[in-house]
Amino acid sequence: MRNPPFQSKSAFTLAELLVVIMIIGIMSAITLPMLSGITGQSRLEAATNALHSAAKLARQHAVTHKEPAYLIFHDDITDPELAYRSYAVFAIDISSPPVTQDDGYFVKDWERLPEGILIDPDANPSENLFEIGNDPWDGALNKNNELKIDGTTYITLGFKPTGEIAAASHHIHLAAGTVINGRPEIFNPCPGKQIHFTTFGKSLILDTVYGENDGDFQLLGETAE
Repeated sequence: MRNPPFQSKSAFTLAELLVVIMIIGIMSAITLPMLSGITGQSRLEAATNALHSAAKLARQHAVTHKEPAYLIFHDDITDPELAYRSYAVFAIDISSPPVTQDDGYFVKDWERLPEGILIDPDANPSENLFEIGNDPWDGALNKNNELKIDGTTYITLGFKPTGEIAAASHHIHLAAGTVINGRPEIFNPCPGKQIHFTTFGKSLILDTVYGENDGDFQLLGETAE
């Protein structure tokens, strides 16, 4: 029995390969920005949740130990490299007066936000945590969003032993951006998050969106409590 005649297998032509490469390029151009947006949103949500947890830790510590506790932040004055990117929880033992600003200890050491996510010190300035007041510091309960630790003055959100907020300005805004010369540059337009605190120390996370103009944003709604 004779073997069947040899049949050559068809191959891709150069034109067909170019068409396939072109299709892959078009699909990549469409999907990569979408994937990048998803990744950025995930980083924003992770950063907000971590910072929110640190704030709740500070409040819980203040109530449990009957002493003031603080969520503290670097700014461009304290450390341009860590400005608006890092936070810690600090507490002061007030059981043995006299109490000074240099007394205290870290409840949670410094943490850094994910790359590309920043705290915006300029959003909604009338209620922003970084809007520094003029009242003097008063016996371990900060009155102007500042606290001195080992000679360095940090921006802070303070909780009284009752769990109440120790300052009038108490919102934290997070968004995608970068730090240039110690100051944040927020990407516009982009989604953002606000950690909203009541005077009683309760907090929730709100969705925001930044507009075309720097500092312009809109609250969208509640996402977590």
